[in-house]
Amino acid sequence: MPDHPPEDHPVWLVVGQMGKAHGVHGSILAEIMTDFPERIQPGVEVGLGESQSPERNICIHDVRYHRGRWLLDLVGIRSREEVEELRGLYLFLPEQALEDLPEGYYYEHHLVGLECRSPEGEVLGEVRALDTEGGQTRILVRRDTREFLVPWVPELITHVDLEESYLIIQNIPGLLDDEAVIA
Repeated sequence: MPDHPPEDHPVWLVVGQMGKAHGVHGSILAEIMTDFPERIQPGVEVGLGESQSPERNICIHDVRYHRGRWLLDLVGIRSREEVEELRGLYLFLPEQALEDLPEGYYYEHHLVGLECRSPEGEVLGEVRALDTEGGQTRILVRRDTREFLVPWVPELITHVDLEESYLIIQNIPGLLDDEAVIA
């Protein structure tokens, strides 16, 4: 299982990316990159940065939705020029506790590295990544020298055990064998 920082150092997750200024009074459009956009609310402190973790924190003053994106007003940012300096930065929130996530939701960093097993206990491979392209979540499973995409659906992924670092895949014909489509 991946190492986690101490409890007093939260894991920061990218939830959006700052876009262009909107209007002349300091509003900014931001791309939504999370399944839980409702976490961005007035009064919430977010991180801003270019890489894996925030370089500075700022508080949300107001949030609205505009054409599938957030329209944000940030505390202390009142001009178009100040907003333009934020363009391209990532928006971060601390990771939610696993018990606070809806059933069946996991963070990618919790899944990567898990051993994939059949219901009978046969080792089928290892989770290498999560793929969310095309509107469907899939896991990238490395088996020997090949990689396969397995849809993240309850009919195929029947059990996840983070403590023991494995998940169960229903290994139906064509899923993880020579008949499968190679990732």
